[in-house]
Amino acid sequence: MQIFIAGSHTDVGKTTISAALCYAFGLEYFKLVQAGIPMDCERIKKLSPNTFTHPNGITLKTPASPHIAMQKEQKSYKGLEIPLPNSKSLLVESAGGLFTPLDMESCMIDYLEHSKLPCLLVGGYYLGGINHILLSVAALKAREIPLLGIVISKTQNAQMDTFIQHYTQAKIAHFPNFSDSKNFQTLALDLKKELETLKIF
Repeated sequence: MQIFIAGSHTDVGKTTISAALCYAFGLEYFKLVQAGIPMDCERIKKLSPNTFTHPNGITLKTPASPHIAMQKEQKSYKGLEIPLPNSKSLLVESAGGLFTPLDMESCMIDYLEHSKLPCLLVGGYYLGGINHILLSVAALKAREIPLLGIVISKTQNAQMDTFIQHYTQAKIAHFPNFSDSKNFQTLALDLKKELETLKIF
């Protein structure tokens, strides 16, 4: 299994969902571009200690959009040329949303399209969340990028779910808030069951 985890917005829970999937399905973790410290791979190791984490595709210390961080740090790279690790059980996490700049010329969605990986979209329950999710789904469909489904984090909102499902015809899974590592592991296994029941995986 190789999947690409993208967000409908910044801070919607991509890394937490990534950790849950790595824990539940035994996937290896790869962060395409890390901008800022602490690094997301450190959170993955904290939540899922047995997960193998590959070195980041690009590591930037500045907590900003990658195209800004790379200028501040005087780094030069071509985002679309970042190689994927050689693994058949790989989870790739993007930075920010689908149209977050990857470098000076391309966005995360460009890499996703180039990689030909199926996408699992992570969204959140907040004012504007429906708009962000629908825009993301529309962008994926426009480029014919396979959308496995949507995972929405934190407290479930049935009214939001109903509208999103009706409008997009996408399958929706959930990952609620958690209190500690043991609770996280239980919820990760619950997410696995939900994804399998929905036939997302």
